[in-house]
Parts: sequence; C-alpha cells; structure tokens
Amino acid sequence: MAAPVMDLIEAEIPCRTEPDLWFAESPEDVEFAKALCGGCPIQKACLARALEREEPWGVWGGELILRGAVVPRKRPRGRPRKTPVAA
Repeated sequence: MAAPVMDLIEAEIPCRTEPDLWFAESPEDVEFAKALCGGCPIQKACLARALEREEPWGVWGGELILRGAVVPRKRPRGRPRKTPVAA
C-alpha cells in the first residue's frame, strides 16, 4: 500500500475513531454520520469502493447504502402511520 494511502487510513478521520456511528439504527445518527463524511479526504473513493463491493448497509462516502445501493435516507423502525399526524 502506498504511503499516502496508509497515512489516510491511520488518520484521525471520524469513521476511524467512532465506527459504530456509520452503522447506526436511528435516522438522526445516520444523517449525522453522513454529514461528518463531508470533509473526509477519501470520501469519493470510499463511496466508489463500497458500491463496487455492494456493501450490505451503512454510511459510506457520505451516502447511506442498503443492499448495495444508495438510498436517500433511513426510515425509522416500525410501521408508517395510517393517518397523518396533526401538527
């Protein structure tokens, strides 16, 4: 592995210091993980490799991946409401 790549792997990037956040259950935590990817120097490469590997789930390169495909957001657990919620 080339030295610059190894430096990035060992760098203090968020997914290296708090990996559980990238596989969170709550939609809020998933959105937070996606936001943290914004400044990552390997964001594009991370997403490309995750799509190549068809990762089953998690936040990769600032995108949520489920069953190997990018999805816009994580839905909360449970059934959707049958009636709209009054605001």
